Amino acid sequence: MKLNLILAKVFKFVTFVLFTFMTLVYFGVLLILPLDIMAQVIRLLMLIGLPTVISAVAGISVLAYVGLMVYRMPELYHLVLNIGLDLVNFGHAQIKRFDPLIETSAAQETSAA
Repeated sequence: MKLNLILAKVFKFVTFVLFTFMTLVYFGVLLILPLDIMAQVIRLLMLIGLPTVISAVAGISVLAYVGLMVYRMPELYHLVLNIGLDLVNFGHAQIKRFDPLIETSAAQETSAA
């Protein structure tokens, strides 16, 4: 009987780690994406032959323009944020599904003892 309780807690922990990782990756990509846009623009302009300082200024300008476009589309911003929050809520709901199983296993263990 104790094995059922241990397995339920292990799978609950694995589910928690999985959804935590997925959420961190999602929001991490959202943070790193603008930096990647800037780095690729700088690399492209340096490939053309512009100096590094001018390329960096142009890269920052392109990043600011992309940020302005996202700012002008509040539906896009809210959609991306809501997808991340839905991921968090879905993970929380899946973790909560283990609680009745753990309570049942714990109750069976205490009644057997």
